[in-house]
Amino acid sequence: MTSQEEKYDAGDDHGKKTQQYSTEFKVKAVEWSHQAHRSVKSVAEALDIHPFMLSRWRKEYREGKFAMKRVKKAPADAKKKIQEQDEVARLKRRISELQEENDILKKFQRFQAEERPEAFRFIWKHRRDYSVKALCRHLKVSRSGYYAWANREPRKRATDKADLLLKIRKIYDNSKGRYGSPRVYQTLRREGLVVGENRVAKIMREWGMKARSARVHRRLRKLRNDLKALPNYRLEAARPTAENQQWSSDVTYIKLGKKCVFLAVVLDLYSRRIISWRLGASLSANFTRATLREAFTSRKPDSGLLFHTDRGIEYRAHKTQALLKQYQVKHSMNRPGQCTDNAEVESFFKTLKGELLHATSFVTMRQLRKHIKAYIEGFYNTQRLHSGLGYRTPLEFEGIN
Repeated sequence: MTSQEEKYDAGDDHGKKTQQYSTEFKVKAVEWSHQAHRSVKSVAEALDIHPFMLSRWRKEYREGKFAMKRVKKAPADAKKKIQEQDEVARLKRRISELQEENDILKKFQRFQAEERPEAFRFIWKHRRDYSVKALCRHLKVSRSGYYAWANREPRKRATDKADLLLKIRKIYDNSKGRYGSPRVYQTLRREGLVVGENRVAKIMREWGMKARSARVHRRLRKLRNDLKALPNYRLEAARPTAENQQWSSDVTYIKLGKKCVFLAVVLDLYSRRIISWRLGASLSANFTRATLREAFTSRKPDSGLLFHTDRGIEYRAHKTQALLKQYQVKHSMNRPGQCTDNAEVESFFKTLKGELLHATSFVTMRQLRKHIKAYIEGFYNTQRLHSGLGYRTPLEFEGIN
């Protein structure tokens, strides 16, 4: 074999001659490619030759076609080029590792794993965003421990989901189907169970657990021009900071067979607690005044109470105004056409109808009164979690604050 060989372009069928290499160069290139930390591709790139040519030289080297002494020294520029390539590759790998660790620290610096299972769940959740190796190093857990946990976790997750479903079903049934996912989630939290709200909502959707909703009907009443309407003083009043500072009242109708009956309530705007209620067959000033008198008797508010209602004639009646004056109450009314000015009571009626009245058929007034009493006094005031109260009950809110 001659000491010179021509280099050809692998993609050219006509064999265009481009460069010649000495046998010494070929031998040294092959020996470098045999070193453990180098690959054929990296050596070929460093020497600016085609990997196919280097592979052919390696084959010829194994077949003993390079009959010569091993050279001890390579061209200095080629060796330096390979060293530079190695250093660049090493630095790129290190930069990539540091960037990944920095991203993990930035995104998850608030996460504190007190127990290893929490760290493992964290790694499982983010394993597609970052390498398991980097996550384990950041959270100071072993990869072997994580993979052992991951292999047995699917069975455990299935068991946990079944247990969670049973708890959700129990809460939903206890509320008689009145709770949607937000209140079920808050109830689970109160019981000390750590679970995501989205997960609760997903399970409830899968199993058809949906909160009851109400059909909204507006009651229309004729207004008498001789009864004075009052401004909405709530607009300029501060939010109540204790019970018996601001009350609100309204009346709704309920279908009972072929007729309608009426429900009047008085609500404390501070705690959303229903402090008095009355069910009657007819709507009159005497009916609403009796509900209001019951509230005064049970709560005994100080003078200066703000009492808000709509502009109905039963609240504008002279006898009702006289009762409010007797207790030194400041009466406030909705603006014309603004039913949302009394949103808290409207919300209660919607909830009552959605969670109780539309789910059950009532035949007699006595039966209806019994169920409304159980709902208000046994559930709404004492058990139902209110989002506006930080998911606490009205009685809890009054007691805590």
